[in-house]
Amino acid sequence: MKQATSTAAPKGQAKQAASGTAPKGQAKQAASGTAPKGQAKQAASVAAPKGPPNSAVGSTVQEGQAKPPVNAVSVSATKRAAKRAVESQSSRSTPRVPIQAPDERTPPSPVHADSESDAEPREPPSAREARKPAPPSLATAHEDSANDSQEVPAAPQARKHTRPPLSAGALDADVLPVSALEPVRGTFMGAPLLLHTNPETIRTSGVIGSTMGRVVPGKSEGGYTFSGQARLFLRAVNRVGESFTEDAHGRRVQDSLPEGPQRCSLVVRNTSGRPIHLEIQGGLFSKYLTPQFPRDARGEPFTPHQQEPLDEDFTGLVSSEHGKVPDPRGLFFRGPSAVLAAGLMDSHLDSRPAQEREAHPLLRDDLDLSQLESVRLGTRGSFEGRLTVKPGATALVLEARQEKGGTLCALVNFTAVDAKGQVDPGARFRLATVSSPRSLSADELAAIAKGEHPLATSGDSESLLTIAAFPPLQGVLEAGSTFVGGRTLRLSRGDVDGDLVMSSLSPGHAGPAADVGVLTPTSRSEATKTPRTCDGGRGVSYELAYTLENPAPEPCEVELLLTSPRLHPQEQFFPQAGVLNLAMRVDGERVDVRVNQRGEGRVLAVLELPPEGRRQVRLEWTHVGGTFPPAGLEWRVRR
Repeated sequence: MKQATSTAAPKGQAKQAASGTAPKGQAKQAASGTAPKGQAKQAASVAAPKGPPNSAVGSTVQEGQAKPPVNAVSVSATKRAAKRAVESQSSRSTPRVPIQAPDERTPPSPVHADSESDAEPREPPSAREARKPAPPSLATAHEDSANDSQEVPAAPQARKHTRPPLSAGALDADVLPVSALEPVRGTFMGAPLLLHTNPETIRTSGVIGSTMGRVVPGKSEGGYTFSGQARLFLRAVNRVGESFTEDAHGRRVQDSLPEGPQRCSLVVRNTSGRPIHLEIQGGLFSKYLTPQFPRDARGEPFTPHQQEPLDEDFTGLVSSEHGKVPDPRGLFFRGPSAVLAAGLMDSHLDSRPAQEREAHPLLRDDLDLSQLESVRLGTRGSFEGRLTVKPGATALVLEARQEKGGTLCALVNFTAVDAKGQVDPGARFRLATVSSPRSLSADELAAIAKGEHPLATSGDSESLLTIAAFPPLQGVLEAGSTFVGGRTLRLSRGDVDGDLVMSSLSPGHAGPAADVGVLTPTSRSEATKTPRTCDGGRGVSYELAYTLENPAPEPCEVELLLTSPRLHPQEQFFPQAGVLNLAMRVDGERVDVRVNQRGEGRVLAVLELPPEGRRQVRLEWTHVGGTFPPAGLEWRVRR
């Protein structure tokens, strides 16, 4: 199922949403009506309360049908208002859990098996910012959605809280549940996102993912072609050679161990009729292998701002009456995903004079960038370079070394530029990622370009493997790799409000969500027969702008929390890496955030609102792993 490269949905999608005949996988989009701007029929129910899949479109006037009576809208709105009031009253009656000191808190639930997860670079330097398309006006987007709507949604009742004030950085164990949060409003934009995370654990080397289709004489080539821009998110665990068998008791038993190191390569093919000039920038990090601060030829580490290294280890486990749980002494921002997220948020590329860079270059043993020109390395896995690809040629972009059992995570931006340094939309190219025991030969590159190279697999005994922490996603999110959204909140003392973000990646949380896009399958079509949504998918950057209004004649203070909301009161999830692990910017200030388990939240900032005044708050982050959606943003006005 192919989406247009703009943020608008395909023409036929609106009718599908109205008639309830959307393909499987888009059902929740049709129900929630919160897809990106351009899906007019769906946008009608953005603020409607949650209900069965067809409830959001039940009152929509179908083509060829008579219009309902004039009072139909008001009756529908009245019913919705009553339902929302019941839900609001129910949520306010939920018992609150007081904040406890770490040593007094109820022991956490056991760690889930295979819950570890390790990481996107933001567009760096101002030269690229100039090329970045300006985001649409949020106010205009909301007005358009309101005009397209055929119903007037009931105004939500303000929720009240009785929580004591918390300072920035404090952890709270009483946050709003999923049912009390509004789906975030916004739209995708920017370069299409290519996700290569299936298979994530590789036991047989080969093509991890590719948009280069098999060439059949007389027919057009299958697969997806990028125009001017692309972003790639890759995560691969090297377990090549490992195999499992099942014993007499039905238990999984390791039959053979992983063999040794592998090479992970990025490959590009120019499908234009002329040369293309690519600027390649991003981050690539492997635990214990990638230096956070690379050394130069003299052995001196590159630390231009005297930053401290982050802990690459996960939190250790300790025994408790509930089983093995993360050690409470290590519950802070850490792990491979934290390192990459930090690098992509505030990496520092080598800015020394060219003469000094040539005399004493920075070194990375884990990454071969010899195919690129004008290479610059930076802190915490960041890099950039340029590559010119001849017409019809297939070229190696980079090659990363991957140790036995090691995890590699990368987020790389590809931008084709013209002679003026602007995005070249006429430049067409395709991408592939490959795992191999040695460097790729010319024959192997040719086979990859023709779609004839063997595919990487997770082994013959996949049914015996533990379910992965993230669903395997493989494909292209054509709508874009940056989600831009936000809204205006009118807040009074004691009010609490919140939005649901990154909401449907985890099983069981695929409820209403505006940040939804359908994945276009790549060459591994057998793994993506059903369209998958990717809101909250790794590799997506979020840029949210909120306007806070204070109607009172006296000032007030608002606490902003990042939360991991529960779907139901008994839900427990305490992964070893933390349930949320994000490097964020709040009004330009860098914040490293870890939320330990489901049902908790961390105070990002305490904001002051002037009397009868307003202020805008901007939030930015990129989901690069180590985070388990859904997430919530909670706005709590001190009483």
